[in-house]
Amino acid sequence: MRVAANLAFSVAVLLVGAVLLEFASRWLFPVAPGIQFYDSSGVPVEIKEGALLRLKPNLTFRQVSPDFDAVGHVGPEGYRAPSAGARGPEVIFLGDSFTFGQGLTDDEAFPAIACAHLMIRCANLGYPGTGTARQVAILERHLQGNQWHPREVKLFVFAMAGSLGAGNDFFDTVEEVRASGTATPAAPTAGAAPGGTGPLDWVMGIRTSVLAKSNLARIAFLFLGPSLRSWLSPAVAYGQLDEGVVAMAQELDRFRSLSEKYGFATSVYVLHPVQDLLRGTQTDTSAAVQRAARDMPVTDMSAPLMDDPRAYYFPYDGHFNPAGARRIAEAIVTSERAMGR
Repeated sequence: MRVAANLAFSVAVLLVGAVLLEFASRWLFPVAPGIQFYDSSGVPVEIKEGALLRLKPNLTFRQVSPDFDAVGHVGPEGYRAPSAGARGPEVIFLGDSFTFGQGLTDDEAFPAIACAHLMIRCANLGYPGTGTARQVAILERHLQGNQWHPREVKLFVFAMAGSLGAGNDFFDTVEEVRASGTATPAAPTAGAAPGGTGPLDWVMGIRTSVLAKSNLARIAFLFLGPSLRSWLSPAVAYGQLDEGVVAMAQELDRFRSLSEKYGFATSVYVLHPVQDLLRGTQTDTSAAVQRAARDMPVTDMSAPLMDDPRAYYFPYDGHFNPAGARRIAEAIVTSERAMGR
């Protein structure tokens, strides 16, 4: 009974201490829950026009999070600055928030850096919160609406084969294809074994809820974000990766059809979350994207970041920081120049 009483007292002291520490942290070192977008007058703003598959035209916006405070612009055509002008882009960059450049100024995003060095007209069609299905739809809308005829479209897939949490193009594309009603059933890979850690929505929901409510948790992510992501990202469950590969393959077929219709070359690149690099599973991810791409070549973009992955991502937000975006841009420029472009 004495041991039980001491244990109960210790637990109570720890709980009271944790509550006091939580309130003290909110006073001494408050950390905002996540990214917010504001217009030029400081009013919260939504930068996307989802129904039109574009960003809000002629918008100056400010991105604010515990990691960054960066100003950006959307041009009159509804994509991130700089504009390709009346002649249209020679090269289009297509992807999600990593391609868009979340947390970065216009000239810090890797499409802008690469195109400035190569001295070519480009359009950054990166659109936050999208998978491959919506990205291909965004591309089609801009090609039709702006009467563009680019020589190349570079699609940047943000993915991780070992975890299908939100923000992963495998997982996001499955949801988008399901919503569109055009899903094709996936066949599990031979030899695959049941696994995983439980429902992804539940796991990711717990993490999101904790970060929303606890300043101490936000402080931990601010300083230890890459390591925490590596430890806490839920493993893929049986059949989920196969479903993601099938859904992505379906949308890459649409991408291929658009290239034939409009006469542009296609390039597929794989961008990795920091936990993919820390876990050493980036080659599995690229192999899965290659399965989806079939005969289209896939370029793994992990090599420029492998010397010190933590140095190239915002710790709390998880997107490329300026150094990471610069490394990706340099790799693109080197590859283009090697091909004589």
